[in-house]
Amino acid sequence: MESADVIVVGAGPAGTTAARECAKRGLTTTLIEKESIPRPKICGGGVTLKAIELIGQEIPSGLIDHYVRGFRIYSPSLDSFEFVSKDSISISTTRDKFDSFLARLATLEGCELIEHDQVVDFEVLRDTTVCRLQSGRSVEGRMIIGADGVNGITAHKVGLRKRWKSSEVALCLEATIPLTEKQMSKLDSGLLELYFVDSLVGYGWLIPKRSSASLGIGGLLSCLYRPRELLDTLCRTISNLKGIKADLSKFGAHLVPAGGFERDVVSDRAILVGDAAGFVDPLMGEGIYYAMRSGVLAAIASAKAIDENDSTKSFLEKQYSEACERSFGKELKTALELTYKIHTSFGTFFDLLKRYPVFSGSYVASLACGRATYRKLNRRIPLLLMTRYVERNLRKLLSMNSLM
Repeated sequence: MESADVIVVGAGPAGTTAARECAKRGLTTTLIEKESIPRPKICGGGVTLKAIELIGQEIPSGLIDHYVRGFRIYSPSLDSFEFVSKDSISISTTRDKFDSFLARLATLEGCELIEHDQVVDFEVLRDTTVCRLQSGRSVEGRMIIGADGVNGITAHKVGLRKRWKSSEVALCLEATIPLTEKQMSKLDSGLLELYFVDSLVGYGWLIPKRSSASLGIGGLLSCLYRPRELLDTLCRTISNLKGIKADLSKFGAHLVPAGGFERDVVSDRAILVGDAAGFVDPLMGEGIYYAMRSGVLAAIASAKAIDENDSTKSFLEKQYSEACERSFGKELKTALELTYKIHTSFGTFFDLLKRYPVFSGSYVASLACGRATYRKLNRRIPLLLMTRYVERNLRKLLSMNSLM
């Protein structure tokens, strides 16, 4: 039987980051991926600067499709406004290239990569964890990090979760639209476009890539009715608005958990990271930063658990769960609160954000860069509402005076 200090299941941003950080700390680490790398991944492909900074080194230019400077937001009536920063706030990329790059960084640190082999079962024993692979191989480890996504086996096998609640997970439908050079010229490659096409708790998006665009919709599963019709509607809207033909003959669907809910993410000898743990921004849908950040924290907790020979759930809650809460847990809770506020009064918030783009837009850009927090934004909203209230009453007062 093969053995390692830490077994990481899943080679997405969470798993590769956790494996790399474990190896950096001198832990023998085995990273297991069910597919061959590089492998396709349904994802918009926006990576924020705060996520890039976690890598700790410059990323190859070939991974970058475009530098993104801001957002363009559309209401159901196609009224729009923009948040634009002077500097880049994120990049657009394709996940096959990005994830492959992160996996290579992990192997350069000494991590062993097992690809095209799936974990089909494992058991947590008193002193070890044993993973059994589809190929018949078995790997024994002192800790296991589950980075196997929303439908991964780890959470189920360690007793943390059997299924997601429909009110806590989003369904996303997405297609990659090939575009000619002439069609690409009709898109603003520096902006991510968000479309609030319906009352769903979510949005549609258009993200320009190098010679294509990612087009998709996403919303809470409990509120998302007729998703294919919504995708078709968005496709027609964008085709008419941009003057391009979008082909939806091929599209993919996947689930994304919404962050901000209370969930157990550790058990004896096991830690969940990224989507497997539900660490996704419920407002903007960003998951890569939280995947990578939780991967780092999981590596730190695993090293402490092995060093102190204590891999119990109570120990891991203090070392990992509480660290996640301090690092970003409160942010995700506030983001969830904001999500409900914005979607239940979208017209009011759209009007506010459009009316005060400098006040609100610069802050949104700072959020993407990691220089601002949702908690501070949440505190700004009452001020925005008060400012709007005062303006309206002043106009009424001036109008009354003019009639006297």
